[in-house]
Amino acid sequence: MVAKFKTQEKIVVNASVFLATILLDEPIEVRLPATLMLARIEAGFLEAHIPDRFEDEVLGGLVEAFTKGRPLVTTFETVVTALEHFLAIANVHCRGVNWQAQEVLKAALRWRVSYYDAIYLTIAQEVSATYWTADKKLFRFLMRQGFTDLPKVGWIGSFT
Repeated sequence: MVAKFKTQEKIVVNASVFLATILLDEPIEVRLPATLMLARIEAGFLEAHIPDRFEDEVLGGLVEAFTKGRPLVTTFETVVTALEHFLAIANVHCRGVNWQAQEVLKAALRWRVSYYDAIYLTIAQEVSATYWTADKKLFRFLMRQGFTDLPKVGWIGSFT
């Protein structure tokens, strides 16, 4: 099967997608597409956008995974190096410059999502990108709501 994607397609990557590539106990139907997405970002086929909170969310998720005994694909040092590399090639959107707290708060209340999810969704809306998440529960919730002002949303398990 030939993958279909546009060169430099804009995407907003949730921290859950990055974490799915390093946690061995993530379902293969999530881990493989997440790994493919990161490879396509690395190759320049996808233009990744992330909030300035991305690194904190990934590292927080890594600490949580460690305390729960979840197995990692590699060492902490390698994960941090990979994260630093990803941050260097992604478009980082900063609070107060690219997104405003009040705007995100209003969006979170309107869409009935967490403030952190609203940051990603607001950035996706601003840059006309697809928001990708590994959170299937969030994806299903957003699809059921039918919000007319929501950016395009994708669940990483369906990424090809």
